[in-house]
Amino acid sequence: PIGAITKDCEGMEITEMDDMRAAGAVAFSDGPKGIQHSGVLMRALQYAKAFDGVVIHQPNDETIARKGQMHEGKISTMLGMRGVPSMAESVMVQRDLSLNEYTNSKLHFAHISTSDSVDLIKKSQKKGQSVTAGVPAINLAMKDEDLLSFDTNLKIMPPLREKGDITSLKNGLKDGTIACIVANHVPKDVDAKNLEFGNADFGAIGLQTTFAVAAEAMGDADLVVEKLTSGPRQILGLPIPTLEEGAEANLTFYDPDATWTLPQSEVLSKSKNSFFIGKELKGKVLGVVNNGMSFLNG
Repeated sequence: PIGAITKDCEGMEITEMDDMRAAGAVAFSDGPKGIQHSGVLMRALQYAKAFDGVVIHQPNDETIARKGQMHEGKISTMLGMRGVPSMAESVMVQRDLSLNEYTNSKLHFAHISTSDSVDLIKKSQKKGQSVTAGVPAINLAMKDEDLLSFDTNLKIMPPLREKGDITSLKNGLKDGTIACIVANHVPKDVDAKNLEFGNADFGAIGLQTTFAVAAEAMGDADLVVEKLTSGPRQILGLPIPTLEEGAEANLTFYDPDATWTLPQSEVLSKSKNSFFIGKELKGKVLGVVNNGMSFLNG
């Protein structure tokens, strides 16, 4: 479980994080809401340091992002859409890194999407900061040009960026700057997505397709497995399962070369807001064994 950083996730008053840690919380976050108040985040980092806690933050400066609908660039201009500048993310990444250096705490960026963010994080890591980052699988596979179709299932936050950003994200995964790949699973009902693009909510589901989307985008299933499993566990300070006799079974079976499609009828989420429904995917999860139970796909 991950506890809130601020009360009601409103970004104004920090919570009793130590009490939540004692109750089992492994990290602290306000979810998709970036904390706009620098002093609040600074105090949260100081508080968490007292018990070696991890603060997870979504970098997005709302005063720069305004009410953008997609990445700000040539495509947004062509479509007449208000854009979300890359700077909305990188400015807050720089601020957060400065606060983390000052407090000497542990900071994890939940979802990054720009080349500038990768560069800033890499420099801070080289200076010895305890800072990690994750990237959504869809941001490795899709770019802002794909929004020429006005598919609202590609309206996500952080938004799909440009080809150069994707290259930097992939290189960041390969060199270890980015520690994990995430699903960024945001279910929305049909009424929130079946609208004109500018009025639709941000978000897409991703749990069933994350492995396939990331593995095909990276072309390296082994690296993707590491970034989906041991990477997150290291960030949260959780033990990494081992494959040995007598150990508790915690396994996933997969075929990196299998091609498949996900029909809408087999989407396990109550929400169906995914671009990848009906699309051919490569890399299939076949089943899991965990907590004494096994689940295998057909």
